[in-house]
Amino acid sequence: MKKLIALTISLVLVVGLFAGCGQTRDNEAELKGPDITILANAGVGDEAYANVVRDQLVKAGFNPTISMQPDYASFRSQIDAGNFDLAITYWNTVTGSPDYAMRSVWHSEGPLNLYKIYDDHMDELIELGASQTEAEYRKTYEELETYMIEEKAYTIPIYVSYKTLAFNNKILQDESVHVSKSRSMQWEPLNYVDESLNDTQPCVLTQTYSDLTPLDPVRSDDGSTFQLNTNSYIRLVNLTDTDEITTNSTLTRAYAIGESNADFYFLLRDDVNFAKVEDMHAVDSGERVGAEDVVFSIDRMVNKDRVPDHKNFANFTAVDGYEIYTDLEALKTAQAQEGKTVYETLMEGATGEITALTADKTQVDNANGTYQVVHVTTKYAFPQILNVFAHSSGGIVSKNQIETINAGYDPATYDVAKDVLYGDQVTYTEGDGYNNTLVCSGPYIPIKKNDYEILFEKNPGYMPQDEYAPHIKTIQVKIIKDTENALSALRAGELYLLQSIPTSKIEIVKEDENLTFKEISGNAYNYVAFNFSGVFGDEDLRKAALYAIDQKGISAVFNDRLIPTYSPLTPVLQTGKELLADPQKSAEYLKKWIDKQ
Repeated sequence: MKKLIALTISLVLVVGLFAGCGQTRDNEAELKGPDITILANAGVGDEAYANVVRDQLVKAGFNPTISMQPDYASFRSQIDAGNFDLAITYWNTVTGSPDYAMRSVWHSEGPLNLYKIYDDHMDELIELGASQTEAEYRKTYEELETYMIEEKAYTIPIYVSYKTLAFNNKILQDESVHVSKSRSMQWEPLNYVDESLNDTQPCVLTQTYSDLTPLDPVRSDDGSTFQLNTNSYIRLVNLTDTDEITTNSTLTRAYAIGESNADFYFLLRDDVNFAKVEDMHAVDSGERVGAEDVVFSIDRMVNKDRVPDHKNFANFTAVDGYEIYTDLEALKTAQAQEGKTVYETLMEGATGEITALTADKTQVDNANGTYQVVHVTTKYAFPQILNVFAHSSGGIVSKNQIETINAGYDPATYDVAKDVLYGDQVTYTEGDGYNNTLVCSGPYIPIKKNDYEILFEKNPGYMPQDEYAPHIKTIQVKIIKDTENALSALRAGELYLLQSIPTSKIEIVKEDENLTFKEISGNAYNYVAFNFSGVFGDEDLRKAALYAIDQKGISAVFNDRLIPTYSPLTPVLQTGKELLADPQKSAEYLKKWIDKQ
């Protein structure tokens, strides 16, 4: 019977070819693929996207249905339960680093390898690329792209999107609003047109997520807290809007890279204190953010077993050592880049001559020449570690507070259902359980949360005399799950700024004289993920789906504003590879799958 079906299908294919126009859509539909479920998230506006993917798969012979989830929490629960065949999702390379683009999702030990891709060759290429300098790793990552798409069809690339936002130009100063390629929205530059309102009027922003992962940088790596953690904890370095490494608004006055590209020295500033919450307001704790906290934070980043429910350890596997560095004379002889010593490089960011180094943060006095230096080493040449430290998981936490709150918890026996650790949302959610124990090093600290909003206040100890001190005292993050409703709130003046403008509404925003629209090409890789535990464990069936999807057809639904992509590496490295829909290839691979049934 199988041979008869295969012969019939073969005759259909041959007739199509002799018709002089290749495989026709009608012939493709005669190939009967499996029933499949496409999982999508309505909370981020994926309905139109999902419908086009479904229609293209129908034309290729599949029988898909869409399982539309109302929000990310519901979407993620279906992923974890395996209730899908294809999942419409995305990955944002928020560090601008090719290693980060691949490691978390695509490495066997990646903390966000939700789709269970276990491939030794993929792992080898990811590790090789991580060990190479920028001049060397492009070839490795291009080989990785080819392997994951052409050879194994581990994902269906769809598009890279623009990062967009709009703000009320009658309320916020234009130059204070940044849209960045990788990093999250910066709150500290935000400033009112009428600056007299900075201390009295909350700046109203929004996000779609109401259920938050912990406000502990190493225990969260999703959209629910990415922006929140980024603005709550300072880092050693940041990214500019276009992904260059910068020390602006960081704990570092200057950094130096050793000549081996495996040694990194950070000269710390002394004008950042931790904030805490008292009587529902942010106060200066009086405790300086120092090298002790940096080393403690890096130790948590690197070691999975230090932290219950660790989400980000895979990002830091290249780190080998970290210490408070106190040998001033050694700094003067250690060689950095461009023929300079480490000391000479660090001096470029110092406020005066560096005359002493100390391990005690209470003894630091930059104005009089006493500094702290943190020295980090990597297992191999890996300048990309700077991009990793710029990620929200690179946030510096309080050693004293974490050790106090998390005392007695064993990562091996931690129960996420009942144990409460530092940063868990229950501790700062309004109600009987409210006990805000957050201590934050960044420009803002969360005060309280409910089902409708999250309230933040600026850290009064954050560079108070510096240009990077936050302007607006209170940030009010409203929970609005539907992007259309959020846009309506922006246009009505209820929101002051909105990120991710629906494509169909961009022209409306541009025509609104009260709004200013900004955009930049982003690093968000939108793709279709496979459930390898189901029918798409078969490589031929994955390739049949891969070549059925037409990126141009999807872009047309979004007013041709989508950027073609090939893999998560495409927007980061501009590899130039392109995946074109190929109905004939799709039919050939589907026939191979049918023949095996």
